[in-house]
Amino acid sequence: MAEFDHDATDAATIPLFKPNQLQHTKQLSENGLRAQRIIKKYSVIAGGIGVIPLARFTGQVAVAALLLKLLRDLCAIYNVSFSDQQDKVLIAAILGGAHYGWISRYLMTFIRSNSPALYSPGALILRPAVSGAMVYYIGRLFLIHLESGVWHAVINKQTL
Repeated sequence: MAEFDHDATDAATIPLFKPNQLQHTKQLSENGLRAQRIIKKYSVIAGGIGVIPLARFTGQVAVAALLLKLLRDLCAIYNVSFSDQQDKVLIAAILGGAHYGWISRYLMTFIRSNSPALYSPGALILRPAVSGAMVYYIGRLFLIHLESGVWHAVINKQTL
């Protein structure tokens, strides 16, 4: 008997696996569920920052500060030393804040040049969507790393 029982009516078709043969996604731990709620909360706050008509640099700094606070909270949930991960966190926060401003600006320029009638509605929707999505996906990336235990490993200095 083959490892996978699948419907192979034709060799050129894609095999159809039974539900018990498919890999299931890993469920989040209790800390992961808490972290997921915090990520969603900060994403909504970032969307609110996108609604406020701030100067470009001010908005970027606000989103970067929000990312910094989010990532600090995630490290606290998983009992990971923030100072050990500080380089990764600072780079992600600064780049996330900067890219929020750049992506919004380039998309608005594209909308203005192709469809000027959609510029005003796009300005109201695009900046909050980009800032919320930026915070959400950076938070999810850190959550995946923290949940997998990659940063929990203690380096034994005697083996170095």
